[in-house]
Amino acid sequence: MSVSISIEISLSKQISRMDILHKLEEFGWSYNDQGKVTFLPVGDEDDFDWQHKDIPIDELLKILAIKDNQGELIGVAMTWKDTNIGGTFLIKENGTILISPDINRKVLDVESYIKVTDINWYTTKLVPIFGPLFQSISYGEHV
Repeated sequence: MSVSISIEISLSKQISRMDILHKLEEFGWSYNDQGKVTFLPVGDEDDFDWQHKDIPIDELLKILAIKDNQGELIGVAMTWKDTNIGGTFLIKENGTILISPDINRKVLDVESYIKVTDINWYTTKLVPIFGPLFQSISYGEHV
């Protein structure tokens, strides 16, 4: 059974996309995706040709800065601290953050044939990051 989940965060004030990434890092999110980094490469024009490579974080940040300067969609996988739980983060030019919690998705501990995403786990690790800049969060899950 295929599950489609998305979390969208909007901010009340536009800040740079690199600042968004720095705020995520400062709060506990990392670029660790099974010991490598996963990102959309420079020049990826809606192809979503995700790259999974063993490169230093500073090299990844240079790639993301180039994408930011060129107005490209920034896409990167991030996980929470040492949990290996996370997902792919897309940051649009307007600062909207789209998250697909597709890395070891955290689910509710209920007896059900449908594993429903524990959205509270994600919101407690995302909403506080932006403080007064936080405007809204929306969540959708389709099974």
